[in-house]
Amino acid sequence: MRKKILLFITLGISSLIGQTVLLREMLIEVRGNEIVFSIYLSLWLLMIAVGSLLGRYLLHKKNIERWISAGFMLLSVLLILQFFGIRLLGNVFTIISGEMFSIGNMFLLALIILTSGCLILGALFPLLCTAIKSMKDPVHEGYIFESIGIVVGGILFAVGILFLAHIQLIVCIGLLNCIILFLIFKRKYMFIPIMIFLVFAFFAEPIFMNVYARKYIPQTLLFSRDSKYGRLDVTEEQEQMNYYWNGELFAHTDNQAYAAQMVNFVMMQNPKARRVLLVGGMLNGFISEITKYKSLEYIDYLELDKNMIAFAPHHPDVQYIQDDPVHYLRTVTENYDIIFVDVPDPTSLLLNRYYTLQFFELTREHFSNDSAVLAITLSSGTNFMTPELEQLNATVWETFSGVFQSRIVIPSVKNIFIGSNTNMLTNEVQELQVRSEKYQSRWFNDAIIFERCNTLRIQQFFDAISGRGELNTISDPVAYLSAVTVWTSILDMNITSTLAWMKAHNGLIFVVSLLLILLLAFCSSKLNIQSQTQIDMQIFLVSLVNFVMQLVLLNLFQMQFGNIYFMVFLFTSFFMIGLAAGFVLRKRVRLNISLLYVLNILFAGSVWLLFDVLVPGSVYLFFNILFAFLEGSILAKLLDEKYKKESIQSGSSFYFLDSLGSMVGGLIIGVLLFPVLGIKASVLVLMCLLVVNFVVRISPQRLTKGTR
Repeated sequence: MRKKILLFITLGISSLIGQTVLLREMLIEVRGNEIVFSIYLSLWLLMIAVGSLLGRYLLHKKNIERWISAGFMLLSVLLILQFFGIRLLGNVFTIISGEMFSIGNMFLLALIILTSGCLILGALFPLLCTAIKSMKDPVHEGYIFESIGIVVGGILFAVGILFLAHIQLIVCIGLLNCIILFLIFKRKYMFIPIMIFLVFAFFAEPIFMNVYARKYIPQTLLFSRDSKYGRLDVTEEQEQMNYYWNGELFAHTDNQAYAAQMVNFVMMQNPKARRVLLVGGMLNGFISEITKYKSLEYIDYLELDKNMIAFAPHHPDVQYIQDDPVHYLRTVTENYDIIFVDVPDPTSLLLNRYYTLQFFELTREHFSNDSAVLAITLSSGTNFMTPELEQLNATVWETFSGVFQSRIVIPSVKNIFIGSNTNMLTNEVQELQVRSEKYQSRWFNDAIIFERCNTLRIQQFFDAISGRGELNTISDPVAYLSAVTVWTSILDMNITSTLAWMKAHNGLIFVVSLLLILLLAFCSSKLNIQSQTQIDMQIFLVSLVNFVMQLVLLNLFQMQFGNIYFMVFLFTSFFMIGLAAGFVLRKRVRLNISLLYVLNILFAGSVWLLFDVLVPGSVYLFFNILFAFLEGSILAKLLDEKYKKESIQSGSSFYFLDSLGSMVGGLIIGVLLFPVLGIKASVLVLMCLLVVNFVVRISPQRLTKGTR
C-alpha cells in the first residue's frame, strides 16, 4: 500500500514539468507575456478541476489499478503529442511564419493542447486516493505526497534544463512514469514502453528540431538552444544571420543603418567618452560602431544568457558580463561615461524594469561625471505614432524627465531618450552635423541627421505626447500597460478605450470583481454531489487567495530582480513545501481556522507594504512559503470536516474546488485586475476575500448543517 504513495509523487513531477515545458513552449509560439501566461495557467487549472470532477465517476470501477496504469501511460504519450502539437498547430493558426497570433487563436491553441492531458491529471488524483483508501486520511496523504512530487519536479526541471532540450524532458517524464508503474504493479509488459521511451529519448531532439525548423522556412535554422532564461534561435538566409529570442526576431546582421544611427546619435552627446556600458544591441552591430570612437578605453556589455554571448562579435576592448543589468548596477561601484540601453519595449514586467523611475535613478548613480549620459530606445512610427504608441512614449518621457536635469529626444528608427546632468546634450541639426564630421558614412550623414532631427519632426513628437504622461514605477508599471495596448492594437483588438474606462471606474471594478468571485465560489460548491456550501466556499476562496499571493510575489520578484522564468521552479517548490507542511502539521497547529484567517489577512497586508521597498529576494521566498503553510493548514482542517461527510468522495470534490479556485484567481485577478487596478490594489481584493471567509466562519447563521 505504501508503495502506491510513489504514484502521487510521480503525478506531482509529471504535473510540474509537463506544465512548465508546455506553457513555455506555447508562450514561445505566440510570443506571449505575463498576461498570456496567466491565461494559459488558468486554463491548465480549469481543465484539471474538470478532470477531478469527472474522476469521481470512475471511483467505483473494478480493477482501479488498471485505470491508474492506463491513465499514466496515456498521459506519458499525450505530453509528447501535445508538445509536437504546439508547433504543428502553429502552422494552422498563422498564415506565414512570424505572424502574430490573434487572441482567439491563442485561446484555441491552449484549449486544444492542454485539455486532454489536464483532464487525465485531474482524474488521476481521486483515483489514486481510492487506491489508498484503507490508509488513515488518504486524501490528506495524497495531497501531501503530490506536493512533494511537485517539489521534486521543480528540482529535476532546474537541473534538467541545463543539459536537456524541452522535448527530452517530456520523454524522460514518460520513462519515469513507466518505471514507477512497473515497480508498483510488477507488470512485465511494462518493459516494452520503457524500452520505447528509452530509445526515443536519444532521437527526440533531432526529430523535433526537424519539425521546428520548418517554422522558419525559407530561412535555415542553424542553432536552437534552451537555457534557464529562454530560447535562442539563429537562422540564415542569403548570408544574413537572424536572431530570435523566445520566437521573436530581435536582431540580425547587415543592419548597419540601424546600428549607425542609434550609436552615433548617442555617442556624439559625449564624444570623449572612455567607458561605455551597453545593454542590448550587441547582435545588431552596436559594438563595431562604438569602437570607431578612439577615446574609448573599454566597453562593458551586459547579457543574461550565455548563448547570446556565444554569438557575440568578440572585440579586445569589450568585456562580456553575464548578469542581470539591474542586479549588476546594484552591486558594482563601476562608473561610466555612457550607459546605453537598447532593449525591447516594456511588453512584460521584466522589460518594464528598464523604463522605471527606479532604474533611471540607478543608472544616474553610475555616472562618472556631470557630462555622462544615459540613452534608452523606445518604439515609434516613421512619420506618426498610433495613440497607443503616443501613450507609451509619453509615459516613459514623463518618467525620464523626472530624473535628468537635461534631456533630449532623437526621433530616429526608434525614439532615443538621452539624459544627463549637463547642458551639452543637443538634437539640433547643425550642431550634430559638426560633431559627426569624423564619423559620417553611407548610413549616417548630414542628410540623415536632418531627416531625423529637423524641428518639425521633434515638435511632432512633443505635440503627440503633450499632457499624456504618467509616472512609471516598480509598484505601478503603467508603461507595461501602455505597451500591452500597443500589442493588442496590432492584433486588431483595440482595448485602449476599454482600459481607460475601467481605470476611471476602478472602484466599480473592485466591487464587481469581489461579487463575481463570491458568486463563482457559491456556484462551484453546488456542483458537488454532497454540497457543504460554507466549507466548499472556504476551500475555493482560500485556494484562490493564496495562489494569487504566489503570483503577486512572483511578479514582485520579477520587477525587482528579473529572471523569474528560472526562479519560478524555486517559488513553486517552496510553495509546495509550505503546503505539504501545513497538511502534515495540521493537528499540531493549535490555532482554529478563524485565527488562521486573521494571520492570512495580516501577512497579506505586510506584502502590500513591501511594494515600494527593495528587500532581499529571500524575503519573497519566505512570504511564499508562509502563505503556502497557512493555506495548507486551513485546507487540511477544512478537509477534515469535509471527509467526515463525504469519505473518499472528498478527494474528487476537494481537488476540484482547490484547482478551480486557483484558476478563477489567476484569470480574474491575474489577467484582469493586475493590469487594470495594479498589483498593489489587487492585494486589497484578496484581503477582502479573506475577511469574507472570516465572517462566514464565525457567523452564527450556518449556510449548511455542517459543524465548524
